[in-house]
Amino acid sequence: MASLNPTMRLKISERNCGIDKKVRYYTSINRAPEINDEELIKYATTDSGMRIEQIASVYRSLITQVQELVCNGHSVQLGDMGTLYFKIHAKVSEELEGAGGDAVKSKRIGFRASKTLRQKLQTVNFVTD
Repeated sequence: MASLNPTMRLKISERNCGIDKKVRYYTSINRAPEINDEELIKYATTDSGMRIEQIASVYRSLITQVQELVCNGHSVQLGDMGTLYFKIHAKVSEELEGAGGDAVKSKRIGFRASKTLRQKLQTVNFVTD
């Protein structure tokens, strides 16, 4: 499945915008279908030579462990893809009593792409549908 020249399909939409209702053209990604776990595991079997059952077992174990580690405050490096980490948005308090767990407004998962993945992004070609 690896591609030497990755290609991203784009679509152009026409919209009437602004007070003057002038036509504007917007470029966006024409997303390929989402790849689910089962399909990803099948792709991995073609590259590894391992049986699908072995890869499925390891994959599911890794997903479970990554979820647990991230939710316990660890940053988890995913090889040349990047790093997953837990982050929060919290209210600022003028008093110590207002800080802490009650100040947390939202919990999120962050992803920081690796240098290798960022370099790979630079090789993506675009085609318009």
